[in-house]
Amino acid sequence: MLMCNRFSFRTRTLWSLSLLGALVLSGCKFPSPPVVSVTIKSAGGEDEGTADVDAEESEVAGYGNLTGQITLNGTAPTLMPLVNAGDAGVKDASVCSIEAVPNEALEVDPATKGIGNVVIYLAKAPKHINPDLASSDTDVNPAVFDQKGCKFFPHILPVRVDLDQPLVIKSDDAIAHNTHTYPQRNSQFNQAVKANDREGITVKYSRAESEPIRVTCDYHSWMKAYHFPIDHPYFAITNPDGTFTIEGLPAGKHEFKVWQESGGLLDRKLEVTISPDETTSVDPAKTTYSADKFKL
Repeated sequence: MLMCNRFSFRTRTLWSLSLLGALVLSGCKFPSPPVVSVTIKSAGGEDEGTADVDAEESEVAGYGNLTGQITLNGTAPTLMPLVNAGDAGVKDASVCSIEAVPNEALEVDPATKGIGNVVIYLAKAPKHINPDLASSDTDVNPAVFDQKGCKFFPHILPVRVDLDQPLVIKSDDAIAHNTHTYPQRNSQFNQAVKANDREGITVKYSRAESEPIRVTCDYHSWMKAYHFPIDHPYFAITNPDGTFTIEGLPAGKHEFKVWQESGGLLDRKLEVTISPDETTSVDPAKTTYSADKFKL
């Protein structure tokens, strides 16, 4: 029985090979894999040729804008100044207490309950970036981080690492400060800044961070701010009334992160669909956060 089976298999194999050879010799052709193509029409309707289409390389349908407002649901806390005006007991009082240094940990507009200094951003750079926002000019303006009255300006500073944007740290105080960063993906920076240094110290971040990073002055413990190295233009920092606009977003569905210093990541996946050549407004119900989310 075993020999019979072997003989049968061999016979079938030889027969199949003979048939295949006969087909080749007779000129029979085998089907080729299908090729997807599109016909390009001229303005008059005539065919101008065909081109292969790859869905992965298709162009974006267009670009649109996003607007919204981040608001607080609940009672806004009253935050006392970090330094009171005229407080002679603080370090370097002749400079640091000329004016009160406000607590910026949670800024809420009394009229609208909008929250200022909230960062809304795409977690990663999209495949398509509006060419008007993707400039790689070597003379891109630096991001300037300043200090006056023992307070950092601005409180949150974005830095475009995709544009190799330099960061210039200055001081307008008649005393020395230092700038100490606490990054996750970049090298730490901790350097003194001399009094009245208007030329500044230039540094660069090499990598995007997943969220804004804390910056302090070791000489004056109340001084705190944030840098946000990011590798695309799709972010915004809310105005004092909580409003924001992000321009030139590629059309389609996106997921944004929403970050605030006292609440951390308020939202990890704020879903928004952008239509080409339109301004989309976020549903206010999606960007209103309860007071218990903020730890002060």
